[in-house]
Amino acid sequence: MLNSNEIRLLLSELPLEGSFIQKVTEHDIHSFTLSLFHREEKAWLLYVETGTKYQHFCRTGVMRRKSPKAQRFTQYMRSNLVGSRIQEVWQVPGDRTVRLTLAHDGVLLLLWLRFFSGPGSNVFITDSDGYILEAQMRRPQRDESKGGHLDCPEGRPWDEERFPVRQWEGPSFNAFIDEWYSDEAKRELTGDALAKLTVQRDKELAALRSQVRDVTRRVEQSKDSESLKMTGDILSANAWALKKGMSEAHVYDFDGNEVVISLDSSLSPSENINAFYQKYKRQQRIHQAALEELEALNGQLARRTAYYDEVLARAELGTLRKALVKQDAPKAQQKAIPGLRFTSHGFELLVGRNAKENDELLRHHCRSNDLWMHTRDHAGGYVIIKALKGKSVPLDVLLDAGNLAIHYSKAKSQGRADLYYTQVKFLRRIKDGKTGLVTPTQEKNLHVVVDESRLSGLLLQKEAFH
Repeated sequence: MLNSNEIRLLLSELPLEGSFIQKVTEHDIHSFTLSLFHREEKAWLLYVETGTKYQHFCRTGVMRRKSPKAQRFTQYMRSNLVGSRIQEVWQVPGDRTVRLTLAHDGVLLLLWLRFFSGPGSNVFITDSDGYILEAQMRRPQRDESKGGHLDCPEGRPWDEERFPVRQWEGPSFNAFIDEWYSDEAKRELTGDALAKLTVQRDKELAALRSQVRDVTRRVEQSKDSESLKMTGDILSANAWALKKGMSEAHVYDFDGNEVVISLDSSLSPSENINAFYQKYKRQQRIHQAALEELEALNGQLARRTAYYDEVLARAELGTLRKALVKQDAPKAQQKAIPGLRFTSHGFELLVGRNAKENDELLRHHCRSNDLWMHTRDHAGGYVIIKALKGKSVPLDVLLDAGNLAIHYSKAKSQGRADLYYTQVKFLRRIKDGKTGLVTPTQEKNLHVVVDESRLSGLLLQKEAFH
């Protein structure tokens, strides 16, 4: 914070007297820049910031970012101060209060800059008698609002020993102060960005690690597909002993050991044998797909880890902001979508949690080829699987959607449910029905038992992306 002697030194370097106010640019509720013109100095900028731990004023060569919407005080300055000539600059002796006398079309106005600590810091515009016309921060309890009278502080002796000018170097004290406060603010902003990006990194990488664990489990579960083929071979070798209606077969394997194989009594012997071969092929496909997905996830995890390590190690504000903006941009887009959003194997899953969200999803966020899923005989949210061009929805995506549908339904406590799904184009609204109520046609059925590991991985996405 500036002391009275530092303010005096800053003022002594500024060509304020004789300068014309050409423009007022607001940056936020605490800061603004006056664009000035002096006959000898030509165009120059005065930055003013009050009410923060970095409050100060100085000549600057950098125009800060403009606020998208001007506050009341800025609008008043633009209407009443632009075009004014600064006739006099005066600082209350030994105090942190500065008064600029402005003349415009024969009218005199006073601009007061007060760099006190805490709520005492403020900027005022008064008439020549000291009555407040407008204040940057209106504080009625201190009689610092429109219509109040601003009492000028009493001066005191300059005390350079108690309030020394800090050690500085450079072409001017103004240039030093401008750089010093900019660096301080930049350090704080960098620290905030580092903290935010660290949280973002931890959530994103945790979600990826959860997916890796889930897919690794599926790789392990699907790797023993050869046993299904072996069972099919054993049944083929003993086909003569099989009959329709059998629920199990007592047969011998290729080493002469007796084994018991469970059968579907509703199928013929050849159908039972073929069922094992079909399971074997399906298991192989699932295993291969899981291996490819695991490789892709591990690669993504390694790339994102390396990316965050590099960005956090460099600790450059621009790079940190870019990394945060890159992650935050989709988030802003998600706010327009009701309910929750998840991803599964490259597919986007949208979940409505009540009738209003269900209806909004169907009306404004679905296309005809998207898949709709809902629990049978239980109230609950709709789950929409967004279609991908040229790709069919794999079983794992259906299971992820089914787990979410149960979790956000009245069947949650049962841990299992029957569901049905169909394309959105096959849904029919019920005339005069409740909000969001539809009936499906050409639906397919799916029975799902909740997989806690699968579900926890999905819900971790909710923490990371919502």
